[in-house]
Amino acid sequence: MGNELLTWVNSHRLMSIILASVAMLGLGLVVLVALMRPPVTAASIETAATTTSQASRTSVTKRSQPSVLKESVSGPIYVDVKGAVKQPGLYRVTAAMRVADAIELAKGLLPQADQRQVNLAAKVVDQQVIYVPVKGEQLPAIAAPAATSQPETATTAGGTPKAGSKTTGAKGKINLNTADVAALQKLAGVGQKKAEKIIAFRNEHGGFKSVAELKKVGGFGDKTLAKFQDQLTV
Repeated sequence: MGNELLTWVNSHRLMSIILASVAMLGLGLVVLVALMRPPVTAASIETAATTTSQASRTSVTKRSQPSVLKESVSGPIYVDVKGAVKQPGLYRVTAAMRVADAIELAKGLLPQADQRQVNLAAKVVDQQVIYVPVKGEQLPAIAAPAATSQPETATTAGGTPKAGSKTTGAKGKINLNTADVAALQKLAGVGQKKAEKIIAFRNEHGGFKSVAELKKVGGFGDKTLAKFQDQLTV
């Protein structure tokens, strides 16, 4: 076998030289590339890991920011819908909604509602009072929620605040034409149901013309009127 290989090399000497040269050239290129490559150190590994970690955190932050912003802008708020609507009450809305949407939640306007005094396009705000007057009724002032520490303000049906407006009249008397359920319940013996009856009568008849008209509301007689006479106004 050795003699045959030697015989082949002798007869193909040129081809053998070429193959040997190619092999040496390839080995030289491998060694050259290895020498030119920078050494891998612990510092370079740590730098690469830190860069990857920072990129990951940045990506997570960018993904989470829109959802947080969206939640804060469109979070639930509450408005108090009163007056000539089918179902007055407290309703949960969003910042993107309008007065018209809040009235729709209250099952719409009553036939006697004066829509001309209502700005249906106004945006709702948290703790807003939306009051819908009946035809012929002068738009009353509605007090701001007692939970706020700011000076009392009122919100009309159009959503415009009126500074200094109150549910009470002179000398702290409760106004039958502007007081809400909570204010009416400050009267001794008046619970939520009786307060709602007062407001329903007010909405039906376009407000109270005098305190004496309270006797026309079911559950209120001469004795009750005499007891509340000094606490009420219109």
